[in-house]
Amino acid sequence: MKIDCIDLYYQHRIDPNVEPEAVAETMKELMAEGKIKAWGLSNAPIDYMKRAHAVCPIAAIENQYSMMWREPEKELFDLCEEMGISFVAYSPLGNGFLSGKYSNETKYEEGDYRGFMGRFKPEVIDHNQALLELIAKVAESKNATSAQVVLAWELAQKPFIIPIPGTTKLHRLEENLGGADLKLTKEELDSINEALSKIDIDETHF
Repeated sequence: MKIDCIDLYYQHRIDPNVEPEAVAETMKELMAEGKIKAWGLSNAPIDYMKRAHAVCPIAAIENQYSMMWREPEKELFDLCEEMGISFVAYSPLGNGFLSGKYSNETKYEEGDYRGFMGRFKPEVIDHNQALLELIAKVAESKNATSAQVVLAWELAQKPFIIPIPGTTKLHRLEENLGGADLKLTKEELDSINEALSKIDIDETHF
């Protein structure tokens, strides 16, 4: 990598055979040696996070979070706030589902993982159409794209959330970056969240 120090080093999957204290102790040693500046976890249970954090403070936790998958709101956000941990949200666009680019008639190229993901099955897209229509309506009113509205909504939920939308296209990267500049009013956020609470989102295949 041609660098002397890694800014943020992840334990990307926990090892059930290694205690969190042992992992945290190793991270503390790496920090003392100047090899890493901070460390984080991905998809770790809350108890694991607490035990590790007590030995060497965690800087970030990476988990899935989007309008379609709001599980972190139940407990994890409170923990992040309490311990000063950043929340790095992967799949903030629901693997592209929330961008509104896909329909129940979309044909996926060979090798495209969406072809076998449950949330892209025609019946699931049909079931969640109300959510896509809500996002599109807000996007039209803001002269923005659906993806930008989704990212703006996510950034507004908590100050410690860092979405990491993936893309392979430059124009999509530029579009996603525009989401950081889109400001939703409190009234708009309240309206979106109220509508979301009434939408029956099919999470069966997520």
